[in-house]
Amino acid sequence: MIQGRTPAPDAARRLCRLIASPSLPAALEGSAVLGAAAAARDGNFVNPDGNAVEAQPGTVFADLELSPSPRSRIRVEIGLPAPERWDGRLVGLGNGGAAGRLPVTTTAQFLRRGCAVTTTDLGTAPDPARAGCGNPEVWKDFGHRATHLAMLAGKALCAALYGRPPRFTYFVGGSTGGQQGMSLAQRHPEDCDAVIAAVPAHARVALHAYFLWNWQTLHHRDGSLLFTDSQERSWRGAVLETVAPLEAMPRARGRFVSDPRVWNKALLEDALRLAARRDPSLGPDHIAALRRLDGGPVHAVTGQRIFGGLPPGAEFSPACGNLWIFDWAFGPGTDPFSIDFGADFDRYRSAMAEDLDAESADLDAFRARGGRLLVYSGTADGCVPWHSTAAWHARLVGRHGGDVGAVREFCRYYLLPGRSHTGGPGVQTIRDEFNILVRWREKGVEPKPTGHGMTPPAFDLPLEPFE
Repeated sequence: MIQGRTPAPDAARRLCRLIASPSLPAALEGSAVLGAAAAARDGNFVNPDGNAVEAQPGTVFADLELSPSPRSRIRVEIGLPAPERWDGRLVGLGNGGAAGRLPVTTTAQFLRRGCAVTTTDLGTAPDPARAGCGNPEVWKDFGHRATHLAMLAGKALCAALYGRPPRFTYFVGGSTGGQQGMSLAQRHPEDCDAVIAAVPAHARVALHAYFLWNWQTLHHRDGSLLFTDSQERSWRGAVLETVAPLEAMPRARGRFVSDPRVWNKALLEDALRLAARRDPSLGPDHIAALRRLDGGPVHAVTGQRIFGGLPPGAEFSPACGNLWIFDWAFGPGTDPFSIDFGADFDRYRSAMAEDLDAESADLDAFRARGGRLLVYSGTADGCVPWHSTAAWHARLVGRHGGDVGAVREFCRYYLLPGRSHTGGPGVQTIRDEFNILVRWREKGVEPKPTGHGMTPPAFDLPLEPFE
């Protein structure tokens, strides 16, 4: 069913004709178009989720509902500037968490630049926590298919409206959006010319095992918390005090750990003794839990490490949520304490890793077409810890014979000191990151990013690629 939300000018009418024609499903690899709308706005546009998006005169928005399989419903939204304002670029924007909504936070800024923008709800609306329960088609949509189809739809509508395809196609996302970007580079290298993958949740299956491990560690069987806020502060303060003498970055001392690679078991034990001495309320159960958090999840049968531990100094709460994936795997209302790290974990990993993980180091096709990938993690990020991405980067370097220089020609990975998942006490952003990516891809200008810390006192810091 084609619906125009307002009397459509020529641009919206042209998009409606494309949406109604057989050429769009063909461009979307046979996905059925269940519903669609195209509307022009000269002011704020309110999308189907009720969120306003600032729009310049002549902007057209298209909303699609796609069904690549009978058990799949994916919403895609595409914003297209007026033809005279289009800069020839299409930008895919990533989602967050379990998605289920159309992201709008950065849509307006890219539309103002003159870029066309495509987004998707990743097929998990209206209830992300339930959408994937027993439905592998949703796992596929969430893991990679919805993002791929959103990019294809964006390209098709650009060609229809502007009479030519995008000159360059980009993807920008963080967390789940970072996973989306890495998945595109690995699975669909033809979709993007360049990608920003910030704090990427690409090791999805193992990451959620880490969340579960931490949840079990930090809760009593009745669901109450093991640590009070004061006890957590005592522990984090002891960690920062223990690491302070080793800090190469003076502003980090006592505030954050600038390079978690200095952390080791000896420092852990020093910090545990200091915390127990400073806070007598930390008993044997707390000390055992802190050791368990630091170690990270291991397989109950093989003893093999599944994922790393909580980064030193990171907050607890972001590290023990996001258990919806286990409802997807085991059914709604699954008791987190009922899941073991032996047979249950094996079953979960076997079912979901193929679709949800973006762990491949094979970027050969992406590199061959001139692709560029900018990736970064935060040292204080307890939600998506740095170590899984550092391990992926090591595999990428290994694939190129250990030649870091060869990898840096197309992929740069940065570790931002003091960045947490969405902010943090240290470097919180990379200044002008999209322009850095554009100059790298389109003009061959080597990235020389600067990190910006906004927590007073604000500061700028040149960033070096990870080694």
